[in-house]
Amino acid sequence: MSMFKGINQAEVYKGGRYMVPGQWELEITQLKAFSSSQKAGRNYFAAEFKVHSTTAEAGDFQPGSRVDWLVDMNQPSALSNIKSFAMALTPGASGGDITPEVMESLVGAEQPAVGIRVVADAYTIKTRAGNDFTKVDWSVSPSSGE
Repeated sequence: MSMFKGINQAEVYKGGRYMVPGQWELEITQLKAFSSSQKAGRNYFAAEFKVHSTTAEAGDFQPGSRVDWLVDMNQPSALSNIKSFAMALTPGASGGDITPEVMESLVGAEQPAVGIRVVADAYTIKTRAGNDFTKVDWSVSPSSGE
Protein backbone atom coordinates (compact mmCIF):
# COMPACT_ATOMS: atom_id res chain seq x y z
CA MET A 1 0.00 0.00 0.00
CA SER A 2 1.33 3.43 -0.94
CA MET A 3 2.12 5.94 1.79
CA PHE A 4 0.25 8.48 -0.39
CA LYS A 5 -3.05 6.59 -0.26
CA GLY A 6 -5.88 9.15 -0.01
CA ILE A 7 -3.85 12.08 -1.35
CA ASN A 8 -6.43 12.71 -4.05
CA GLN A 9 -9.01 13.56 -1.33
CA ALA A 10 -6.63 15.58 0.84
CA GLU A 11 -7.26 19.30 1.25
CA VAL A 12 -4.43 21.60 0.25
CA TYR A 13 -3.41 24.24 2.80
CA LYS A 14 -1.39 27.22 1.72
CA GLY A 15 0.89 28.40 4.50
CA GLY A 16 1.93 31.99 4.75
CA ARG A 17 4.97 33.99 5.69
CA TYR A 18 3.76 36.90 7.75
CA MET A 19 5.25 40.33 8.25
CA VAL A 20 7.49 40.96 11.21
CA PRO A 21 8.35 44.41 12.62
CA GLY A 22 10.06 46.71 10.15
CA GLN A 23 9.29 48.92 7.19
CA TRP A 24 8.28 47.17 3.99
CA GLU A 25 7.77 48.19 0.39
CA LEU A 26 5.47 45.58 -1.10
CA GLU A 27 3.79 44.80 -4.40
CA ILE A 28 0.35 43.21 -4.30
CA THR A 29 0.19 39.81 -5.98
CA GLN A 30 -3.28 38.74 -4.79
CA LEU A 31 -6.13 39.86 -2.52
CA LYS A 32 -8.76 37.42 -1.33
CA ALA A 33 -11.57 36.86 1.13
CA PHE A 34 -12.37 33.36 2.33
CA SER A 35 -13.99 31.25 5.02
CA SER A 36 -11.76 29.00 7.06
CA SER A 37 -12.07 25.31 6.36
CA GLN A 38 -10.57 24.54 9.78
CA LYS A 39 -12.45 27.07 11.93
CA ALA A 40 -16.15 27.09 11.09
CA GLY A 41 -17.66 30.55 10.91
CA ARG A 42 -14.29 32.33 10.62
CA ASN A 43 -13.89 34.65 7.66
CA TYR A 44 -10.58 36.16 6.61
CA PHE A 45 -9.16 38.83 4.33
CA ALA A 46 -5.70 38.05 2.98
CA ALA A 47 -3.21 40.06 0.99
CA GLU A 48 -0.23 38.40 -0.66
CA PHE A 49 2.76 40.50 -1.63
CA LYS A 50 6.12 40.39 -3.33
CA VAL A 51 8.78 42.08 -1.19
CA HIS A 52 10.62 44.93 -2.87
CA SER A 53 12.52 46.03 0.24
CA THR A 54 12.36 45.72 4.01
CA THR A 55 14.21 46.77 7.14
CA ALA A 56 12.91 43.67 8.98
CA GLU A 57 15.70 41.84 10.75
CA ALA A 58 13.85 38.62 11.53
CA GLY A 59 13.20 36.06 8.84
CA ASP A 60 14.64 35.67 5.38
CA PHE A 61 12.67 38.31 3.48
CA GLN A 62 14.79 39.06 0.44
CA PRO A 63 13.57 41.21 -2.47
CA GLY A 64 11.33 39.01 -4.60
CA SER A 65 10.23 36.78 -1.72
CA ARG A 66 6.61 36.50 -0.60
CA VAL A 67 4.95 37.86 2.52
CA ASP A 68 1.31 37.78 3.61
CA TRP A 69 -1.05 39.88 5.71
CA LEU A 70 -4.05 38.08 7.20
CA VAL A 71 -7.03 39.73 8.91
CA ASP A 72 -9.51 37.73 11.01
CA MET A 73 -12.84 39.32 10.12
CA ASN A 74 -14.25 38.29 13.53
CA GLN A 75 -11.99 40.81 15.27
CA PRO A 76 -13.50 44.21 16.15
CA SER A 77 -10.63 46.05 14.42
CA ALA A 78 -10.87 44.09 11.14
CA LEU A 79 -12.84 46.59 9.07
CA SER A 80 -10.73 49.54 10.26
CA ASN A 81 -7.49 47.72 9.43
CA ILE A 82 -8.71 46.70 5.98
CA LYS A 83 -10.03 50.21 5.27
CA SER A 84 -6.61 51.68 6.08
CA PHE A 85 -5.01 49.19 3.70
CA ALA A 86 -7.53 49.92 0.92
CA MET A 87 -6.96 53.67 1.26
CA ALA A 88 -3.22 53.12 0.67
CA LEU A 89 -4.04 51.59 -2.70
CA THR A 90 -5.49 54.82 -4.04
CA PRO A 91 -3.69 58.12 -3.41
CA GLY A 92 -6.22 60.73 -2.35
CA ALA A 93 -8.95 58.24 -1.39
CA SER A 94 -11.16 59.26 1.50
CA GLY A 95 -12.72 56.92 4.02
CA GLY A 96 -16.09 57.24 2.28
CA ASP A 97 -14.58 55.95 -0.96
CA ILE A 98 -14.00 52.50 0.53
CA THR A 99 -17.33 50.70 0.19
CA PRO A 100 -18.32 47.03 0.37
CA GLU A 101 -18.53 47.10 -3.44
CA VAL A 102 -14.97 48.39 -3.73
CA MET A 103 -13.71 45.64 -1.44
CA GLU A 104 -15.66 42.94 -3.31
CA SER A 105 -14.07 44.20 -6.53
CA LEU A 106 -10.56 44.12 -5.00
CA VAL A 107 -10.89 40.46 -3.98
CA GLY A 108 -12.78 39.46 -7.14
CA ALA A 109 -11.56 37.51 -10.13
CA GLU A 110 -10.17 40.56 -11.99
CA GLN A 111 -7.76 41.48 -9.14
CA PRO A 112 -7.45 45.21 -10.02
CA ALA A 113 -4.91 45.88 -7.24
CA VAL A 114 -2.31 43.39 -8.48
CA GLY A 115 0.92 45.25 -9.17
CA ILE A 116 0.18 48.20 -6.88
CA ARG A 117 2.96 49.01 -4.42
CA VAL A 118 2.30 49.98 -0.81
CA VAL A 119 4.40 50.76 2.24
CA ALA A 120 3.78 48.83 5.44
CA ASP A 121 5.15 49.94 8.80
CA ALA A 122 4.89 46.87 11.03
CA TYR A 123 5.47 47.01 14.77
CA THR A 124 4.65 44.94 17.83
CA ILE A 125 1.89 45.87 20.27
CA LYS A 126 0.42 44.02 23.23
CA THR A 127 -3.12 42.69 23.00
CA ARG A 128 -5.57 43.03 25.88
CA ALA A 129 -4.62 39.46 26.79
CA GLY A 130 -0.95 40.51 26.98
CA ASN A 131 0.15 38.69 23.83
CA ASP A 132 2.39 40.18 21.15
CA PHE A 133 0.62 41.24 17.96
CA THR A 134 2.12 42.73 14.79
CA LYS A 135 0.22 45.91 13.91
CA VAL A 136 0.59 47.33 10.39
CA ASP A 137 0.15 50.94 9.28
CA TRP A 138 -0.33 51.29 5.52
CA SER A 139 0.57 54.14 3.17
CA VAL A 140 0.94 54.82 -0.54
CA SER A 141 4.34 53.81 -1.89
CA PRO A 142 6.43 56.58 -3.45
CA SER A 143 7.11 53.98 -6.17
CA SER A 144 3.41 53.27 -6.81
CA GLY A 145 3.43 55.15 -10.10
CA GLU A 146 6.30 53.12 -11.58
